[in-house]
Amino acid sequence: MADVILTIEDIRELGRRLRFIATEFEGANDIAEEYGESVAHDDLAHELEQFAENWEITRGELMQKLQELAEAASGAADGYSGWEQALVDALEGEG
Repeated sequence: MADVILTIEDIRELGRRLRFIATEFEGANDIAEEYGESVAHDDLAHELEQFAENWEITRGELMQKLQELAEAASGAADGYSGWEQALVDALEGEG
């Protein structure tokens, strides 16, 4: 298995991108529900409305998880950065 090497900036960027994706999901419209209102076939309209309701719940859960991952990535980057600086200070006799 190949090693994965990430810099602190890579992890920080991951946090920013995850936060952006969560924001995009938050702003997304429920077009399935809008289509459900436009469809003449009652069964299809009902299925579209059901899908829209389920997607709204799932989208909310997904946004929450993305926000949590974004915070974890940002926190990890901050922690690694602080640890790295403390190590440098200690090695240079400043800590």
